[in-house]
Amino acid sequence: MPPQPDAEIDLMGTWIRGGILTMLTFGAFWGGAIFTWRGTGSAPTTSDLVTYLVALPLAVLAGVLLLRRLAPAAPAPVAAAPTTPVPITTARLPALALVDAAVRLRHGDSIDELAATIAAQRARPDLDPELVDDAGYPVMTVRVPSAADGAWRDAAEPWLAAQGHPDARFGEAHWRALALASSVVDELAGAALDAADGTLLRIAPLAPADWTAAQRTAAGAWLAHVAAQAGWDADKVAVSPAPPGEPAAAASALLSVLAGQAVTEPALTLLLAFDSRIDQARVDRMAADGTLFTAAHPQGLVPGEGAAGLLLGDAAHAAPTLQAASTTRGASADAAARADATDLRRLAERLLAETAVDASAVSALFADADHRSNRVLEAMALAHDDLPHLDAGIDVRTTGPACGQSGAVAFLAALALARHQAVEGAGAVLCVANNDPIHRSVALVRPAGAAAAATVG
Repeated sequence: MPPQPDAEIDLMGTWIRGGILTMLTFGAFWGGAIFTWRGTGSAPTTSDLVTYLVALPLAVLAGVLLLRRLAPAAPAPVAAAPTTPVPITTARLPALALVDAAVRLRHGDSIDELAATIAAQRARPDLDPELVDDAGYPVMTVRVPSAADGAWRDAAEPWLAAQGHPDARFGEAHWRALALASSVVDELAGAALDAADGTLLRIAPLAPADWTAAQRTAAGAWLAHVAAQAGWDADKVAVSPAPPGEPAAAASALLSVLAGQAVTEPALTLLLAFDSRIDQARVDRMAADGTLFTAAHPQGLVPGEGAAGLLLGDAAHAAPTLQAASTTRGASADAAARADATDLRRLAERLLAETAVDASAVSALFADADHRSNRVLEAMALAHDDLPHLDAGIDVRTTGPACGQSGAVAFLAALALARHQAVEGAGAVLCVANNDPIHRSVALVRPAGAAAAATVG
């Protein structure tokens, strides 16, 4: 019997998706390799050509195909006996309102610009104009041009000294990160002035993990001052210290704490991630310990910088909502022989079950994964197993390449993009934090009113 029209359409869709994935994979490897060789002025050997232009792309494609083959087939639908409808219960995971968001990144100083760049597959590292590896060749970085703007530093240095913070000992990378953070706070605090009357603004800065206590204190004080300069009463601005640990884990911990807090007074929380690793000393340390991305070490890390902020409120706000769950891996993903999405899958399934959202209603998956194949394959495996209706080449996007190594910036940027999509009415979005070696988080972002409607039914 000849194929039915629906079967022909499904087969054509499969071939198209496979072709897009193949082109994107080879394009990414070829573009990165050629760009690196041209920038460093080195001539690739025959072994380099075979490895980076053929073997590695084929290995990634083979990994994706293997994941598809190993995935269990969906059970055939079975007619169920009529039952009494069961009312949907209130989600056990409390929701936060994503009131606003802002970013300062190499590939976007606005959410709209970042969304367009990532959708066009143009967010990638560049050869740095200043930083070099131990052989004297330029390294790949994600450098933000606006981080070099000295206006914020010129204002902050005398203010911090006058406030008794001369011991912060900020270096060039500290000032770059603080400049980007100040710009985000200025934008979000200014945009929220309509709610400033009687509302408390809590700033929760996720400073880089290697910053000292004195540097964190000074940065928090300065950022509160920036909010006051944007129009907020100084007595209505407070700084909430972040939990200890890596910024990615601290971000998830803060989201859980904020969502579970009782509403005792009108308040908004500005969750802010910022970092800069655009520093020669940092590059030298990465080269020495073998973690720096180079042509010979394509699974290395790319120094980056940026800032991303989320303005959060209680679920009563007319804004997209956020619900999240997190866990810790039993072992570092850096030491794993293959990508393992078990933790992400469990978190996603729990999140969708407790929020009464069907997986088919998820319109996209955003992850903070960078260029490393095991991180990308981990996110792809989640999409393939739990969200098979998504197109891997279009609906699954990563923010890591747009941020480089910059703490929790990539995860908050993913949440900001999810809010952007929810505002445009595209539906629910799953956001994944899997760039960290140990920490794993999954968040669900839905359009305004969706969370409340799900608990009424």
